[in-house]
Amino acid sequence: MNVRLMSSEEWERKRFSLLRFIRSHGERRITQAGWLRLVALAAAELERPGTAVAVAHTAGGQPAGIAFAAGYGDDACFVVVHPALRGRGICRSLLSRLADEWGRLTCRVAADNTASLAACFAAGLVAVGLESGPTGKATLRLVRQPRTAGAAEGREAASGDVLAGLASPLRR
Repeated sequence: MNVRLMSSEEWERKRFSLLRFIRSHGERRITQAGWLRLVALAAAELERPGTAVAVAHTAGGQPAGIAFAAGYGDDACFVVVHPALRGRGICRSLLSRLADEWGRLTCRVAADNTASLAACFAAGLVAVGLESGPTGKATLRLVRQPRTAGAAEGREAASGDVLAGLASPLRR
């Protein structure tokens, strides 16, 4: 799967077909504020750090998924993947591409949207808060912070300790 950030020129040329893709395959999960932020996105905004449109393409060059983030995800962040291509790691790849580009990313995901939560966790985001979303649903705030070698090693050691503690009663 080829995942690329769109240039401002590409956004100008492809914006309406990408907006149609999002409208067709977003299944009404995108917040109105996020949608309006993308619709109003000026090409020049893509030149600023923290705002991007990432597109995953199939081998045939067709869009498989689209991710949008503004303000490093604090202002808006969402991903749409074609229904026939879900479950293949496309959402994770798109989120990772954005987070890798900036070294950080924030997303808000409704607690009942398990597929999106799984993709966020797979992309290295962690839940840091619980909020009330725009529709009143419980919504998790997820972030991926810059990784440092010491912090990553500490997390791995801690998770290993937890897993060891869980596994030991089963062995008895």
